[in-house]
Amino acid sequence: MRIPPRTLLPRTLQIASLIACAAASGAAAQDAPLSQSTPAAPPAPAAPNQDITVTGYNATPVNSALPGQGAQASRIANSDSRAFLRCIKKVDPARLRPIVEGHARDPKTHDALDWVIRTQPGCYRGAYTSPLPTSPFYGDCNPIPIGKYTVCRAVYDRGSLIEFAFNKYAPKFMLTRRDTLGKPVIERFRAREAARGKFRSPIDRKFYDVAACMVQLEPERAIRMLRAEPGLEKEARFRKEIISKTPYCTDNAKKVQVDPYQFRVYIADAVYHWTIAAKGLETLIPTS
Repeated sequence: MRIPPRTLLPRTLQIASLIACAAASGAAAQDAPLSQSTPAAPPAPAAPNQDITVTGYNATPVNSALPGQGAQASRIANSDSRAFLRCIKKVDPARLRPIVEGHARDPKTHDALDWVIRTQPGCYRGAYTSPLPTSPFYGDCNPIPIGKYTVCRAVYDRGSLIEFAFNKYAPKFMLTRRDTLGKPVIERFRAREAARGKFRSPIDRKFYDVAACMVQLEPERAIRMLRAEPGLEKEARFRKEIISKTPYCTDNAKKVQVDPYQFRVYIADAVYHWTIAAKGLETLIPTS
């Protein structure tokens, strides 16, 4: 089926390749370079190769697009955020909503995420440090440095909570192209992003626009990827298919590389907000 270009979100990425880097997600949570004195997190076991390179439109698994130390930091941040999510029993909806529906650079998002972590320290690796950092440390960046490379764990924690909210409040919902290509849905999505987008850095804007475009064209695969267990073959297969079937979103790039964990965060964010637009709601999260 040929899709008229006017029905699609505008592309802002006009490059030969798309490479996810820590700056894309880290910049969303920090404004200044991190101190070199920040203690490093303990190393985590290496995860299987899960990244994707697209040559033409055939994708095959390869190593992460991030440098070695960056890929390790990303794996640790993802592993720790998933462990936290498995441990917590519930999240106050009033705190969850600004985390999920705000932007990572919004101070309200920082405060809410920091509060959720501080109120459940037994589930959060690294929460028992002395002295405790001042708020909103855990919601702002919470750096994980490996050598000279640093990622903000807060980005991964927020991504895990976005998935938590989607699975809890829309457990059986399936987004389709009928939704994402409909003019009213596109208009609602754009209006919502216009408000959230004021917090985005230029590179964050590029990556989010690409992710939103991919979800718009492959909404069912995007949701199936999020419902697959992170780090396993099924997730990698859906990620590969999403990238290979959406060349429009990367300007027909011949080579596309992504960090799998950051890619999942961006896709989760886009899926959640396309879902709100498709349902015509202000939020999926109940107010009480």
